[in-house]
This record gives sequence, C-alpha cells and structure tokens, in this order.
Amino acid sequence: MSGVSLHLCTSESWGGLELYASTLMVELRKSGMNVIAVCRPSSKIEHFLVTNGVLCEHLPNYGKLHPLSIRKIKHLISTYNVDVVHVHFHRDVWSASAALLHDQKRKLFLSVYMGVNPKNDIFHRYIYKRVNGVFSSSPEFTSRLHTLYPIQRERIHFLPYGRRLERYTVDQTKRKAIRDALGVKRGELLIGTMVRIDPGKGVMDFARSFLYFDKKLQAKIKYVIIGEPTRKGHVKAGESPYEPHCEAYLQQLEAFITEEKLHERIVLTGFQDDFIGYLSALDIFVFPSRDELYSLVVLDAMAMQLPILAARAGGTLQQITDGVSGLFYHVADSEDIAEKLSYYVKKPDVRKQHGKAAREFVAKNHDMKNTITQLLEVYHAN
Repeated sequence: MSGVSLHLCTSESWGGLELYASTLMVELRKSGMNVIAVCRPSSKIEHFLVTNGVLCEHLPNYGKLHPLSIRKIKHLISTYNVDVVHVHFHRDVWSASAALLHDQKRKLFLSVYMGVNPKNDIFHRYIYKRVNGVFSSSPEFTSRLHTLYPIQRERIHFLPYGRRLERYTVDQTKRKAIRDALGVKRGELLIGTMVRIDPGKGVMDFARSFLYFDKKLQAKIKYVIIGEPTRKGHVKAGESPYEPHCEAYLQQLEAFITEEKLHERIVLTGFQDDFIGYLSALDIFVFPSRDELYSLVVLDAMAMQLPILAARAGGTLQQITDGVSGLFYHVADSEDIAEKLSYYVKKPDVRKQHGKAAREFVAKNHDMKNTITQLLEVYHAN
C-alpha cells in the first residue's frame, strides 16, 4: 500500500515514546508509504529521522493552538497531498485537529503511549470530534479508553508494539567490554534495570533490595541502573535539564549508595543510547516501575532472552507470565525483590527457560511486520 502520511511528534525528550514513534515512521517509510514528520529543530527525534531518510518539517510555534502552526500544518497537508495525519505526542492533537476541522478528506489518528487522565470536558470533546481513530498498545487500556476519551469505542484500535527480532541478538564483544567497564568479575551476575530515575519507576525499591541478600550472595552479584532523571519540557539557560523532583530522587539514590558503601556493588550509568549493548551485558533484568501502561523496555529485555523480574502492576501483567517468562514481586517490596532474585541466582536453568519463553512471546505477539500491516489496514479502511 502506498500513500502519504504526516506524523507529528514535537516532544523535546528522547525516551521510549519518542524512539518508538520515530521507529514506526521509519518502518512505514520502508513499507512504501511516503512519510513526512513534524518535530522540533535539532532534536534527537529529528536527528534519528533524518539519519533514517525521513523528511522533517518544523512549526513556527509549539503551543497547543497557535494560529501560525495551524496554518503551517494545513500548508504541509496541501503541499504533500497528505492522506493521513498521525499524532504521536498528545499536545500535537490540538493543532492537528484544528488544521483538519473542516477537511473531511484526510484522516486523523492519535497514538496513546502512556496512561492519561479523563479528557471528557467540553474542550477535549471539541478537539476529539475530528479524530478518526486512537491507537493503544495495551489490551487492557484499549478496553477502557472510551471512558477516558470523548471518542466512540469502535474508533479505538489495539495496535501492539512492533519489534524487529533480528536486531535483538547478544553482542558478545559489547557484553565483555561493558561488563569490564562496570567492574563485573568472572563468575559474578550482572542484574540491571533501564528506566528513568523517577519516583514512580521504583528505582529505590530495586537499589534497597541489595541489602536483603546475605553477604555471600552480595559478593556474587552487581547491580547496574541505566537511566537519567525525567527531563523538563522547556529549559532556561543555565538551569538543570531535569525535573526537580526527579533530580532530588537521583540525589536520594546516590546518598543511599554512599551511606551503605555500595559503590562497588551498585553502578549508575546515566542514559545510554546503546540499549542493545547494555542488555547484552545483563544476566537478569529488573523492571521496578510501580504502574506502567505497557513497557517497551520490558519487550526489549524479553527479546534479548533475559529473565524478567517485575513489579506485579499495570500492563506488565499482560507481558509476563509469572513462572514462565519471568517472575513478579509485590509492588515496592524490596525484600521480595531480593527473595525472587535469590531464586534466579541459584537457578541458572530457570533463568534460561524464562528467557527463551520471553523471546517467544515477543516473536508471537510483537512482530513489526504484523504491526505495520495492521496500521496500514486502519489507515486505508473506509
């Protein structure tokens, strides 16, 4: 199928949402669709898209309903003869909807990548009456999205995240290099998480769990925490790029490591672009988030055949089968984390079985080719 799609993702961040939305645009382009993206100039989104051959455009203003931006979107739609407009960043739906308000020829879609508060007020009802469809990656969230958004149930579509499994192979060279850099000794297990340093992500729950291992077991394992605090949407010159409460949370985490003299056992790496390399270095993946809609990084870890230990909450319950492709622990319970990790440490065969089952789940439910096929079918449906 061909056609022209205009995608809006003007987020200033570069996390799972932005990376996935950008990847989806690239995959659509590979499928034969002409793809134009609206993003912020000099952003990481733009760099990724341009590197992968996607044409990028900018807006004169990134407010919700700026007249010049609405006019620019109309101009882009006309210039490129766009068939479909797809919004990936929630704020962009305002300008896109306003631009298409009197244009019934084109279709407008919105992808929802994270949990939302109810949007049934008069302003959202006005904006969303122009939206032709909403995509969600979580089966559970899809089933109740019509109660949160002013949009009919039949216009809400479950679209599973897509992954190219051939990308997810352990890089032994990077595994060794990263483990050496982290000071992992022969015979030690590297247990890690890859999340934003944010109170809701439960990173301290994971860090504190180290104290519940006996000394003998502590000597056999090392923790690595890969990620940075949540970034602000707008940063003034000279100020920190991070949200204050998340930066304070990082300081709390660093203070804990210092007070407990765990610098040799718990390593903070900050954000890392090479997530495949760091996942290659791990033996066990921990996902401590206290309430996640449906986690991309969990899928990545599963695709890498890592056994997963996750908080028993949110969309993770739909991703992991307890005792088959991973294990659950009680939310925010550091002692339970240690207990479940102790089991994994002592059971290498179970780790291997769970990792194999995890990859099979991704192969069956999250193949990128199937995701693109489903997306195009909705795009082109009457």
